[in-house]
Amino acid sequence: MLRGITVGLGFFGNIHLEGWGRVKGAEIIAAVDKDKERAERTAERYGIKPYTDLIEAIERERPDFVDIATRPDSHLSIADIAASRGCHVLCQKPMAPTWRESSEIVRLCKEHGVRLMINENWRWQPWYREIKGLIESGIIGDVITITIVRHDPDALYETPFPNQPYFVEMERFLLIESVIHPIDVVRFLGGRIEEIFCDMRRVSGVTRGEDNVYVHLNLENDAWGMIYWTRCSEGDLEEPICDYARVEGRKGIIRLDRDGRITVKPLFKPAFKHSYEIPDVGYRGDSCKAALQHFVDSLTSGEKFETEGEEYLNQVMRAIFAGYESARSRRAIKLEEWEEG
Repeated sequence: MLRGITVGLGFFGNIHLEGWGRVKGAEIIAAVDKDKERAERTAERYGIKPYTDLIEAIERERPDFVDIATRPDSHLSIADIAASRGCHVLCQKPMAPTWRESSEIVRLCKEHGVRLMINENWRWQPWYREIKGLIESGIIGDVITITIVRHDPDALYETPFPNQPYFVEMERFLLIESVIHPIDVVRFLGGRIEEIFCDMRRVSGVTRGEDNVYVHLNLENDAWGMIYWTRCSEGDLEEPICDYARVEGRKGIIRLDRDGRITVKPLFKPAFKHSYEIPDVGYRGDSCKAALQHFVDSLTSGEKFETEGEEYLNQVMRAIFAGYESARSRRAIKLEEWEEG
């Protein structure tokens, strides 16, 4: 049984802890938060030990891994503490606010011989796992275009972003915090990212950073990925559970509606509903628990993580920072040519 420590007990840290309670092959033995009262309250709820200092927690508990669920600007320092003490690292996306810090996390984990997985739960949502299986079945042929669209109104609430109010103060917001999810989904479904064009704007008037983003990705094999996400517009459903997505292939299409329904339409043939089970527990189709289980299974087996740290750095984080440069310069940027300015 692997033993871990979760750091950061805010909104998403609690989602992690709920998921960890159902993961096989590992247990969380302690939780760390700089807010002593919150650490004690959360630890009592989950039956684990509370700490306010990660070094003390590692030295006393001797965990196998550290689960980082804090804000991005703290990820590097926490990863450094964990890796230098021989703990494998599960790091919440985005890796860090800058390319230099993101790269340093990868370097530190390599230097200390520990494994690094980026906790990118979006690709573990059951609808995207199903769509991946349908693509691999060949029912729509080779993928040509992947479109993902999401409308959320939470920037317009009387109290914007009630679960994560610090979003309002982020100088770089929607691309690095939210659109990072579908960027990873596009590469999961369609292959490696080769080039990015990005445009962004502020609409709500309450955020320091961008709250509307459009992204065009050129993928390997001449496929495209197109993403539009806004935090300033209501969706078509009152309580959507997922994004809208459409995958176009040479032999048909797959459509994901925001209620989780998947429709398949082979070329020039009738459309049909694809039935699958959507878990009614956990976060967004129990995707967080699925990502955690993958981390544990891969640590145990030695198999590669789907979101291995270095690969995620060079595909997703590079696309994010190149995306900001694209929006500034108004041009498409090849990932292999992008360098931090």
